[in-house]
Amino acid sequence: MRRRTLLALCGSLVAGSGCLDLTPDSAPADETVTPVPERTTESGTHDDQIPTVDLASVVVQPGVVAPNSPDSIGVYADAGQYLLVDVAVDGPLPDRSAFAVRFDGSTHTPMAFTSGLYRNGEWGAGYGDGSDGVLVFELPETGDASDARLTWDHGAVPFPTSVTASLEAPLPSFSVALDGPTSVAADDDPTLRIRVTNEGDRTGRYALALNRTGPRVAYAPVARIVGELDPGGSTTRELDAENPYVADPPREAVYRLDAADDDNDASLTISPAEAETATDTESTTETGKTRTPGRTDEGTATLAE
Repeated sequence: MRRRTLLALCGSLVAGSGCLDLTPDSAPADETVTPVPERTTESGTHDDQIPTVDLASVVVQPGVVAPNSPDSIGVYADAGQYLLVDVAVDGPLPDRSAFAVRFDGSTHTPMAFTSGLYRNGEWGAGYGDGSDGVLVFELPETGDASDARLTWDHGAVPFPTSVTASLEAPLPSFSVALDGPTSVAADDDPTLRIRVTNEGDRTGRYALALNRTGPRVAYAPVARIVGELDPGGSTTRELDAENPYVADPPREAVYRLDAADDDNDASLTISPAEAETATDTESTTETGKTRTPGRTDEGTATLAE
């Protein structure tokens, strides 16, 4: 896992990051949500001011997608694994600090990102600010999950067995490839393809962040891509790419894919076809193919598996 400097985390571990979606428009079809059991509450007299907390979903991921600059997103993967708990609160909204997760005999408090998370194509998403939301917990890579549960001031709920099994087992490894045209004409409609394969022996989730440089912006987020794959399973996501000719004069568009594992980072440059000359023939290092001036070729940036 990479070591990154997070954006001023306010939460920390007392002892010692699909449920989500494909942005900007829709969630991947193979993404699953883990149902959770009924909560339990402390005994005592009823109080209308005590909130009811329900868990919409719980997922385990190798990283969390969040802003890492004023105009880009990245995958934060400092911890062994991340537990993302989507909560729905009926009543007064508890402070983030009211929640904790029990795991491997220790108590872990939720993280707080200064700039929030990146979800549904929006900046600053997360728990609080007068609305329900996701709680993110940094956890060790493995551990005993027999006591795993979410707690808050007035209750607790255990996690389902599918979640505890994920917490106890090492995260599976993934291979990732970013494909697309390296040269396009003015009337072309380029498409990016991101292929993810689960190389491990158990079901697991992946988390990716895609940014773009040019042709009309210095830097901009394109998509947050997460999902779940069975062992040996593979999926391909297709995204529309910017044509370099939307700028005047045409300028190349560079796509950069960020993953929880540095070995799966990738980049792809789409250049205007007119920028090449009859003598400008070059080889793409990713595929070893020769690119012929004036035509649209597919370059593949395949990452280490």
